[in-house]
Amino acid sequence: MNRNRNESKYNNNIIVTSKILHCDFEKSISNASIKIFHNITIKYCVWHYKRSLEVQKNKLRYNEVENNHKIYLLYKAITNFPFINPEYIFDIYNHIKIICQIYNYFNFLNFLEYFNKTYLYKYDIQYWNYYNDINHITNNASESFNNYLKKLFYKKPSLYELIYHLKREESLSYNNYKRKIEGVWKKKKNINKN
Repeated sequence: MNRNRNESKYNNNIIVTSKILHCDFEKSISNASIKIFHNITIKYCVWHYKRSLEVQKNKLRYNEVENNHKIYLLYKAITNFPFINPEYIFDIYNHIKIICQIYNYFNFLNFLEYFNKTYLYKYDIQYWNYYNDINHITNNASESFNNYLKKLFYKKPSLYELIYHLKREESLSYNNYKRKIEGVWKKKKNINKN
């Protein structure tokens, strides 16, 4: 009954059509989003990608990477894969692996194996690669907005209440933008919690 009351109060024929979801490397979030929004594009955060590699490097081979300039360059090449044409990533990865085998960088091969299992097979490259699409490479904007929403609601809202307030926020943002274009620089007020 509570759901129906919220639905009638906040649902003004709302249609949600998501296009792009920016998130960190949470497989369950991306899988659920694809099931709900069939045409959605998933984009994983580059900061989370690089942070994950750094943590793994520090866990497995920190000294080897930091003390050997050749290995450091190979590591940096892998951290920049999100900006490389995806057609070349497997070839570059294999080239790096061959170099490590030739120069007996066997310890770094553990790191390469982690990268291979995690980013070449577990996650679809198109989800973390930004070649030809460099608009938003992190999910910082969505995390900032999420923090704003946490401050906005004293308790978790229903879906319809959330969408209702998001529409109001969008309206306030648009009006604030128009005022700034016209030279009026007043501070934006928070959404009324009613």
